[in-house]
Amino acid sequence: MQLAERPVIWKRESSRGRIKEEHTMGTTKEQAGIAGLRVLDFTGELGPYAAKMYLGFGAEVIHLEPMGGDPLRRIGPFYRGKAGTERSLPFLYYNAGKRGLALDLHQQQGRAIFRQLVARSELLLESCAPGYLGELALDHPRLAAINPRLVHTSITPFGHTGPYRNLPGSDLTCSAMAGFLYLAGVENEPPVRPCDNQSYRMAEAYAAVGSSIALFHAQRTGEGQFVDVACIEAVGMALENSAQYWDLEGSLRRGGGREAGNGTIHPTRDGYVVLVAIIGRNRNMWKRFLQWLEAEQVPERELLAGDQWLEPAYRSSSQSYQTFCRIFERFSSSQDKLSLYERAQAAMVALSPVSTGKDLLENPQLKARKFWQTLDHPELGGAVVYPGPPYELGRIPWTLGGRAPGYGEHSREILEELGYSEQEISRLARKEVIHVG
Repeated sequence: MQLAERPVIWKRESSRGRIKEEHTMGTTKEQAGIAGLRVLDFTGELGPYAAKMYLGFGAEVIHLEPMGGDPLRRIGPFYRGKAGTERSLPFLYYNAGKRGLALDLHQQQGRAIFRQLVARSELLLESCAPGYLGELALDHPRLAAINPRLVHTSITPFGHTGPYRNLPGSDLTCSAMAGFLYLAGVENEPPVRPCDNQSYRMAEAYAAVGSSIALFHAQRTGEGQFVDVACIEAVGMALENSAQYWDLEGSLRRGGGREAGNGTIHPTRDGYVVLVAIIGRNRNMWKRFLQWLEAEQVPERELLAGDQWLEPAYRSSSQSYQTFCRIFERFSSSQDKLSLYERAQAAMVALSPVSTGKDLLENPQLKARKFWQTLDHPELGGAVVYPGPPYELGRIPWTLGGRAPGYGEHSREILEELGYSEQEISRLARKEVIHVG
């Protein structure tokens, strides 16, 4: 994405030299992305991506950690395989560019600081168990009395209402209860868990969208509100039409299993490819596939030419599947997956390589769009490559920002901005109300 450069007329920098706000000739504070939007991020394993989506377009994000640190700091994988609270790759990614404050909300002075932060923030994102903030007199009605424009977004496994609201939850339980694990399985085989915490990521994306709508409402009316995001509902939205299949047809929608040529995975010389040569009884797809096999001079291709191969039931039989694999894999296993992909695409055949992490870093499409971002980490003695923006806007540039904060790294800086003196900050640190990194 190319943006016309305009002269910078003012900018404000953080203590680490990261540009926090920058305005150019002809823009106002409101027009320069979302610079000036202040986000208080009180999330851990669940929730941090939601705040990150705002940070990329200019929001100021303070990541609030409990005393002892964000639990995400202790979750791997770790930089170069060495465990440490400052080396967690998930923490580094989800919190890149944020400022960090370590605060004890169980002390009165800690809650007072929290209220001061809420008073100057437009958005609070938190993933506390329902009722936890209420026990500390920090629930939404009381926070709204401090800041009526506040959008308070809570991301929890089951939401703040309903019979499950107080139950403990995890990514695995949310994915299981919402049907995601079942949908990922094949035929009568056991359910399958996708990698990473997919239910958390889904909920975080919806939290960012819902918060944006609430912020727009607050901007127009001056009224903030409570936004309740439940992982179980976010996952339910991702199941496509599986519920409708059962409702309208009485059938259970799962993976297709072993149906020759329909989403099958096959080996190549350097990995695997996935092939969709036909869907249902699509004669034109299968015809293009056979024409491609002929152009490639694949042995025994004539065995796949009969009309019986247009029937899903025939392609799903054990004998047909084995025949198909024997013919196609004798060919595919002698090819490089990228070369095979390019030739199949040229023949209008839906075949794609199964990419590894290394493949993604070298992917020419992602390189051309400058998707990967590299950030130096002097404290780690190296650099970390990060994914870039999930979308590009024509007039608002996205930036990765600086590295993730160390534990309590900006506690002193943030309290100074709230008006605390050096003596008061030192006293709070001694009483372990805050941690100063």
